[in-house]
Amino acid sequence: MHTTYPVTPLAKGNGTVRSHTVFLATTALALMCAYAPALGQNAQTTESASEDSATGTARIAFNIPAQTLANAVGAFGRQSGLQVTLSSTQAGNIRTNAVVGRFTPSEALSRMLAGTGIQGRVSGGSAILSGGRQASDLDATDGSTVLETINVGKGPRSASSGAGFQGTPDWVYETPASVSVVSREAIEKKQPRNAYDLFSGVSGVSVAGAAQNPGVAINVRGLQDQTRVTTTIDGARQNFQQAGHGYTSNVYVDPALIRTVEIDKNAGAGVGSGGSHGGVVGFRTLTADDVLLEGHNAGGWIDATRGTNAYEFYGSAALAARTDDGIDIVAALSRKNLDTYQIGKNGTLEGNPGGDEPVFTGSDTTSALIKAGLDLENDQRIELGFVGYDARFTTSTALATNENTNHVRNLTGTLTYTYKPDDPLFDLKGQLWWNRTENRQWRSGRNDYGEFDVNYGLNTYGLSLENTSRVALPTGELSFHYGTEIFLDRAVTGVLNRDPGDAGNAWWFSGPNPTGERWLSSTFATAKYEHENWLEASVGGRYDYYKIKGSSRIDGGTETYVVDPGVCRVYWPPNRNNGECRIWVTRPVYGVRDVVHDIALDHSAGRFSPEALVAVKPWNGVQIFGKYAEGFRPGTLGEMLLGGSHIGNLMDYAPNANLKPETSQTWEAGVNISADDLLAGGDSLRLKAAYFDKTIANYIALGTVSGNPAAGGQVSSYYAYTNLIGDSRLRGVEIEGNYDAGPYYAGGSFTYTKGDFPKTYSDNPWGNATSTGNGSILYVSVAPKYRFTADVGVRFFDDRLNVGARANRVVPSDQIGLFASGYKAKPFTTFDIYGSWDFNENASLRFAVNNLTDVAYVDPMNSSDFPAPGRTATLSLKVRF
Repeated sequence: MHTTYPVTPLAKGNGTVRSHTVFLATTALALMCAYAPALGQNAQTTESASEDSATGTARIAFNIPAQTLANAVGAFGRQSGLQVTLSSTQAGNIRTNAVVGRFTPSEALSRMLAGTGIQGRVSGGSAILSGGRQASDLDATDGSTVLETINVGKGPRSASSGAGFQGTPDWVYETPASVSVVSREAIEKKQPRNAYDLFSGVSGVSVAGAAQNPGVAINVRGLQDQTRVTTTIDGARQNFQQAGHGYTSNVYVDPALIRTVEIDKNAGAGVGSGGSHGGVVGFRTLTADDVLLEGHNAGGWIDATRGTNAYEFYGSAALAARTDDGIDIVAALSRKNLDTYQIGKNGTLEGNPGGDEPVFTGSDTTSALIKAGLDLENDQRIELGFVGYDARFTTSTALATNENTNHVRNLTGTLTYTYKPDDPLFDLKGQLWWNRTENRQWRSGRNDYGEFDVNYGLNTYGLSLENTSRVALPTGELSFHYGTEIFLDRAVTGVLNRDPGDAGNAWWFSGPNPTGERWLSSTFATAKYEHENWLEASVGGRYDYYKIKGSSRIDGGTETYVVDPGVCRVYWPPNRNNGECRIWVTRPVYGVRDVVHDIALDHSAGRFSPEALVAVKPWNGVQIFGKYAEGFRPGTLGEMLLGGSHIGNLMDYAPNANLKPETSQTWEAGVNISADDLLAGGDSLRLKAAYFDKTIANYIALGTVSGNPAAGGQVSSYYAYTNLIGDSRLRGVEIEGNYDAGPYYAGGSFTYTKGDFPKTYSDNPWGNATSTGNGSILYVSVAPKYRFTADVGVRFFDDRLNVGARANRVVPSDQIGLFASGYKAKPFTTFDIYGSWDFNENASLRFAVNNLTDVAYVDPMNSSDFPAPGRTATLSLKVRF
C-alpha cells in the first residue's frame, strides 16, 4: 500500500488566421513526433527548482514541531512543496522530531525522521518514506494503526495552486513581501473572456483594456503605463507601448497558456525591476507537469468552451512528454473567437459619448506555445521556449464613424540555464530572451484625408544573470543575491499612404511608437541574514543606467515659398542684385507649405536605488515585515520622443529631451498568517495584509505645453510628456485571505488606494516657465479607491463537484485628465457563480456565469471608452489523456 500526500509545489476588422494556425500546429506536432520514440515509462518531475523545491537542493524555511508522523508528513509536504509517498508504514505510535530553520528538503526530512525507524529520501519532485511495520505484522492490541490516505491541503492541487485565496500557493504567505499569485485553479474557475479577467480579485491590482483591444494595461498600486510596471512572459519583458486615447501599455497574452501570474508589488533589487518602480508582473506559461496526468510520461488535453453574449468559442489543446534521460517537452495551441457583446441591462450609465451599444468589441486570436527542457548532470538544466500570439480586431469610436483594423503579433523566445548543485555557493540562473510586438494597422479614410497603412513595431532583446551564495554562521545563515540584467528596446514605425494626395502626411503617425533605441542595464546585490526561524533582515540595492537615442518629427507650422520668381523689366537702382523691381513683365508666384522638423535625441543617466527589509516571526505561523525601497524610472521612447500629430493634424505632439526620470520612495509594512487545524482537522487559514506609502518625484504626464523644441519653428503649442511639479503620493491597504475546511471555503480580497497628483507641471519644457493652471493634463491613470471581492464555495462527493460564488464591489476614484471625460465612473457591484464536475481524472465539466445580475457598468479604468459586458454564461469540457 502506498499513501500519497498531494500538496502544492513551492512555485516562487476581425478575420481569420488559418495559415498562422496551421503553421503553429504543424510545428508543434512535428516536434512532438520527433521526441516520441525516446519516451520511457518512469519519468520524474523536471520542473525547475527556480519555481519550486522539486530538486531537493534549495533551502527553505521549515517550522515543523515534534508531533505524530501523520501530521508531520503533512506539514513537511506543505512547507517543502513535494509530493510525499509513505510505503505501508505504521503511524499510530511514531513521533517525529522538530525541524526549525532553513534546510534543503533532504536535510529537513532527515532531521524530522532521525531515530524513528523511518527512512526518507527526496527524488525529483517527491519525498518517499519507508520503514516501520507492515500491516500484516501489526498487533491489534498495541494501539497502532496503518496510515490511510491523508489529504494534505484540501484535496489534490496542481503545481500552480495552494491553500490560499483563489488557490494561491503557500509560499506566498511565507514570503515577507507584497506578492500575489493568480493560480491555474483561479484561471479555470473564472472562465476568462480575455487576460483582463485574470486579475479580478487580486489585491492592489487593476487593469485597463478588454473592450476592443485584447491587450491589457496592468495597474499596480496606482502605477501603470510606460514600463512603470515591468511585465514579463517567462522572464521576457513586454515593453510595447502605443499611444492613444488613455492608456499606452498593451500586453498580449492568452490565459489558456498560462499556469500562474506572479505579481510583486514592491519589487526591489533583482531581475525584472530595473528601470521601473511599480512592481513586476510575471506570466508563467504551461510546463509539462501541468499537462501530464500523475504517473504518466506522455499525454495531453483538449479544452473547449462555448458561451452566451458573443462568447463564440475558446478552445485549447496541449501535448507533453518526458523521458528517463531528463528531456521534457510541451506544446499547446489555443483558438478564440469573440463577437460584439451586449452590455448589462440593469442600471443606468451616465455621460456616454455617443450611445451605449459597444461596437467592434470582438476579436479573433490564435496562440501557441512550445517548450523543451533538458536536465544535465551536476544539477544543471537548459530550457528553450517560444510563445506566439496573433490577434485581429477593430478599434473605433462608440459611433463607429471611423474604423481601424488591427493585426497584432506578439512573439517571445527564451533560453534559460539553471545550475543548482548541492553547494551553498551556487544557485545560478541565466537567461537570454527576445520579444517582438507589432501592430499592423489599416486606417480608413476620413472626410479630409485618405487611407493609411501603419506598422508599429518594437523589438526587445535582453539577458540576465543572477546567483545566490549562502554562508552558514554560528547564529544563523548569511546569503548574498547578486546579478545583472540588460535589455534593449528598438522601435520602428512604418507608414504607407494609399491616397497620393496625402504623401506629405506620413509624419502624423510617427509619434505613437517613435523610432529609436533605448537600452538599460541594472546591477543589483542584496545581503540577507536569517537567525534560526524568527528573524530575517536584508539590505541591498540596484544601480540602473540607461541611454536613449532616436528621432522624432514635429509640426513647424507653415512657410511661404517662391513657386515662380517672375520676370522684372526695370530695377531701381538699376543694379539687379540690389535694386527693387519697379516694372514687372510677369509677377512672382508664391505658395504656402507645411514645415516638418526632425528632432534628434541622445540622452543618458543613471542612479543607485537602495532598499532594506526586516521580518520577524513572534509566533508560530505569524510573520511581520517592513520594507523601504527606492525606485528609478527613466522616460521611455514613447515619452521622450513623442512626435507627429493627431490624425488629421488636429493637434500636434512634441518630444521632450529635458524630461527628468521619475524617482520614488516606498515604505511598506505587512503581515503573513498561516495556520492549520484551527477549527477542524485538516482545515487551513491563509492571510496576507500590507500597508504602503509611495512618494514619487517628477511624475511624468501628458499635457499641453508652450514653446518650440525646434529652432525657427512657428508652432507655439504642443502636447508633450512633462514632469509634474511637486510630489505625487500613493497610499493604500491590501488584504487577501482564505479559510478552507475541505467541504467548504471562504476567502476574499480588499484594496484601498489613494492617489494625490499635483496639477502644476513644466509648461515650457524647453524653457524655465512653469504652469499656474493654464496647461491641461490629458491623462493620469488613477486606480479605484476601493475594490472588494468575496469568494465562497462548497465541495461534494470527495471534491468531484465544486460550486462557488463571488461578489465584486468597486468604488472609483476621481479620474484626471481630458481622456477621463467619457462615461462617468460610478460604484458598482457584480456577482458571479462557477462550478465544476469531475467525471474522473480524465474528464471534467466547468461552468460560470459572470455578471449574474446583468449590471450595466463601466470599469473606472475604462470610463472613457466602453461599458463592460453584461451577463455571460460559459460551459467548458476538458478531456485529458
